[in-house]
This record gives sequence, structure tokens and C-alpha cells, in this order.
Amino acid sequence: MSCHDKDVISSYTATVITVSDRASAGVYKDEAGPAVAALLSESGFEVVATGVVPDERASIERALREAAASDVALAVMAGGTGLSPRDVTPDVTADVCDRLVPGIGEAMRAASAKITPFAWLSRATAGTLGRTLVVNVPGSPKASVENLAVVIEPVRHGLKVLRAEGPLDCAAERLASAVRGLAEKPVVLFDFDGTLADTKPCIVRTATQVLREWGLTDEEIGDAGRLVGPPFPLAYSLVYGLSEDDAAEVTRRYREIYAGLGPERNPLFDGVRELLAELKTRGKKLAIVSSKMERFVRMALQQTGIEDLFEEVVTQTGVKDPGKAGLIAEALRRLDAEPEDAVMLGDRHYDIEGAVATGVDSIGVYLGDTAPAGELENAGATAIATSVSQMGRYLLGE
Repeated sequence: MSCHDKDVISSYTATVITVSDRASAGVYKDEAGPAVAALLSESGFEVVATGVVPDERASIERALREAAASDVALAVMAGGTGLSPRDVTPDVTADVCDRLVPGIGEAMRAASAKITPFAWLSRATAGTLGRTLVVNVPGSPKASVENLAVVIEPVRHGLKVLRAEGPLDCAAERLASAVRGLAEKPVVLFDFDGTLADTKPCIVRTATQVLREWGLTDEEIGDAGRLVGPPFPLAYSLVYGLSEDDAAEVTRRYREIYAGLGPERNPLFDGVRELLAELKTRGKKLAIVSSKMERFVRMALQQTGIEDLFEEVVTQTGVKDPGKAGLIAEALRRLDAEPEDAVMLGDRHYDIEGAVATGVDSIGVYLGDTAPAGELENAGATAIATSVSQMGRYLLGE
């Protein structure tokens, strides 16, 4: 049966994640997760992964992003939906998801209220992250199954729409094929900041110092992390409204300070050096594509000891920024490669949009806390990586 058959019936994949401090610590055995997994299997879903995480925002967010990055259709989060201070599952879901689907939570509460009036205290919600539908259910084994059973058919229909099944042009199959094909690309292009190295802290500290010297108060500076991504000096105009001349002067001072810093300004993420070496060993052509000035990129590569792994370093070379699309096109020209030969890895929408504009597949990287949730998916990333090991699985096909 081809993906164009109108009567195609899909067995959607699902991940079940139990959110519980005590279950994650081994104080008691998780029962909600297996109960939910059993219901999903009985309902025709393919449960591909289960797990337990503590009631901590970072752990919950990581689990959700990993589920979406693996292109699982449904991620059910069991637990953490009440009023306890540690119950943050709905809050993280709302923060991470691109769009909320409040009707799912409302339907579960309405049905449960027929059993117990305490159902109205549940804050369970649902939303979409990329092509993954996230659904919260209570942590009680009985309540989790009762709640999910109420919405299982609406969920199935929602997935059909979300994942553009059958007559909607088989987007799901095309995307899965594109992700599998990333390992076959002979050319790998990397952004540097936030993709290979955790440079944001140093960039923020230096920019904050310069802006204070310029006369801005801490309140006016706010989150200087907003400067990470756009090229300097344009970033200062975009974020702080500085004139072209003022932005150029602030950038001059920033670069003066930044140039005097040592290796501490660009620590590689754990595993990056090993991944690059393995890619090189397998005959991949590697290049850096960065909006930073070339001397800073070259210095960073030397300080981290990875300069010899790259065949090309393509950067902003003049006052006029060519944009990420222009830099990617230049990298392809230097490497004598076609767009279909390459994959671009980056941590901001500029990287992904540049890849899309040049017809290059891309991997959006959430490592250095530089992009808000959903930015890279919305920009059109072919795949999402939330760890260096996940980057490796895409690029090496393992």
C-alpha cells in the first residue's frame, strides 16, 4: 500500500513518559507509565519508548524535545498535573510547545468530573511540538488510563491532520526519508556559536560590559542573550535600536575586549571533538559557516584544537553581511558541492532559514540555550538535535 492510498491506516508511534520524583528515584515502581502504554498498544499505537523523569522543568523539557526530535507522533506525559509546587508538567508543556490544544485537557476534565469533583483541579493540557502531539494525563494509573481513553479518538484524528497523512501529500513519509538521508550527505556545514561551542555565556558577559560602558542600565540591557544569532553590528541595532554608527562603535569595543580573552570564551560541548573526528575519518567534508569575523573563528578553532578537521571556514568578511544563505552558498562553491550534497547544523533560525533558502537540509541544534522553544522547527529544520550524540546519530546513521 503506497502513501497515496486513500484508505491507508497508520499505526502511530508513541512515547510514554512518567513524571514523578519518587518513581524516578526508585522509591516506588512506576505503574502509570505501563498502564498508559498498554492502553495505547490496545488502541493501535506503536509504543516505541517509555521513561521516568523527576518533577523538574529541565528534565521534562529534555524528554519532550527528545521525543519530538525522534519524530514520534504522540508523547504522553503522566503525572505532575496537579497543584503541588512540584507539579510543573503543564507549565513546561505550555512553554515548550509551538501551539496548545486546550480542548484535550478540557475534555478529560469534563469526563473525569463525572467520577470525582476533584477532576477540576487537574491542570493537564496538550500541545504540538513540531509534528509531535504532547498530551498530559494524571499520574494515578487508574486516572491516567481513564483520561486518555476519553480523548484517544480525537488524538488519532488530530495526528492525521498534524502529520499530513495520505491525501495531504504524504509529508510524514517525505520527512522521515529526508531525516534518514542526512547520514548520506558527504558535506557537513556547522555554525560555531551554540552549535559546537557553548559561547553564549562569554558573549553575554562581554556585551553586557560594553553596553554598560555605553551608558545603558541593567534594566535597559535586559536579556543580552538576544544578541546571540544575528551578526554584529546589526544585532545591536535589532535588539537595542542603536543607530548604524553607534552599533558599529559598540561592536568595535566588543571585539576589542573579546579578542583579549582566552580559550574560556569558547568551550566545546562534550562529545563535539569526537564527533568531528569520526565524521572526518569517514570521509566527510566539514566546513564552518559563521556570521562571526574570520579571525575570531580561526582563533576559536585553534584554541580548541579542531582547526585541522575543517576544509573550509566561511565567515563574514566585510562590513556588509551576506546573510547565512550567502555564506552557505559560498561554502558549497568552495567545496565544489551541490545543495543536495550538504547538511547544515545551526542553533538559530538564521542558520535554518539560510539552509532552506539554498536548498540544503538542516539540523536544528538546541544545546546552548540560544533559541526559544519551537524556533528551529518553525524555521523549517529537517531534524532537531538536543544532544551531541543525537547529532551523531543523524550524521552517521547509527
